[in-house]
Amino acid sequence: MYRREVLTAAGAVGLVGLAGCSGLTGDLDYTAAPATLDSSVANDAGYETEGPEAIEITEQFELGGETREVAITTWTTGYESETGPFIVLSTPNVTVAGQSVNPLARLSGSELISRLLQEAGGEDAISEIEPAGETAVTVFDQSATIEEFTGVLQTSGDIEMAGGSDGSDGSATGDGAATGGEIPIRLYLTSIIHEYGDGNSDVVFTLGIHPQDAMDSETIYSLVESLQHPVDPPSDSEQ
Repeated sequence: MYRREVLTAAGAVGLVGLAGCSGLTGDLDYTAAPATLDSSVANDAGYETEGPEAIEITEQFELGGETREVAITTWTTGYESETGPFIVLSTPNVTVAGQSVNPLARLSGSELISRLLQEAGGEDAISEIEPAGETAVTVFDQSATIEEFTGVLQTSGDIEMAGGSDGSDGSATGDGAATGGEIPIRLYLTSIIHEYGDGNSDVVFTLGIHPQDAMDSETIYSLVESLQHPVDPPSDSEQ
């Protein structure tokens, strides 16, 4: 499937555009806290978990004629079910002079989805992303909004996606396997700023995807509302 490519993209774009930010002095190091779904909610919904996994990126840029270095650690947790992937990503909410220097935190809607996917580097792609409504939920005891979109998953290889069949040539086959065609999908995007601890602040993103003819919106809503952050890093992590 394409979940791993989404994870790769989410980490890859974390520092794009930092060059030229003003007001920074010295080398900078920011680390988010991991975020996950409630394991019982994810398991009951048929999702298998991979992560949390830290993506560490170090970038150098010129500022005031001097070279500065910034390191940002973003955490990703991936979930997989028969109907599609669900991604949880937490990244530091870094601000300088009131402006975020983390590009992911400045994006929203279809632009954010496109940014997460454009660096994936795989053969599969999502196109024709269009708004399809909003749903209010409660996350971390605060109000949040799930932005919903429709889109088309364009595939050039074999993938399995339950419920994504339409039986047409070059598209999905009767068993939900696509072999170089298109699958109409629905996407669910959430972006939440969560403050915790002693002045810490992360942006937590979720992105859920499933075929349009396998509507499972209530499950997605439940997954989002089960978000947990911060959580302890894995025992084998050096963070």
